[in-house]
Amino acid sequence: MRRVKNIAVNGKCIINAKARSTARKDFGWNQADIKKAFLKLQQKHFYKSATKYDNPKIYVDYYKAYQLMGENVYIHFRVEEDCLIICSFKEI
Repeated sequence: MRRVKNIAVNGKCIINAKARSTARKDFGWNQADIKKAFLKLQQKHFYKSATKYDNPKIYVDYYKAYQLMGENVYIHFRVEEDCLIICSFKEI
């Protein structure tokens, strides 16, 4: 998780449109709020890891974080070539 957070801070971080939309709808959060919450994730929030449905060489990590910045958050993301891609960010 440390490497992924380092990419979020110092590298390229893409928050897809679906994740932005559900974060705004569920929590009233913008991209800066999503990134701030992401950086607060801890290993204890880890739920599972699985291969991407259309590319078994890429792994997607799933996290469930209760009371993360006051909200119950379900998130999944992946790293591709030193780029963090947040695919889903919504209420549990």
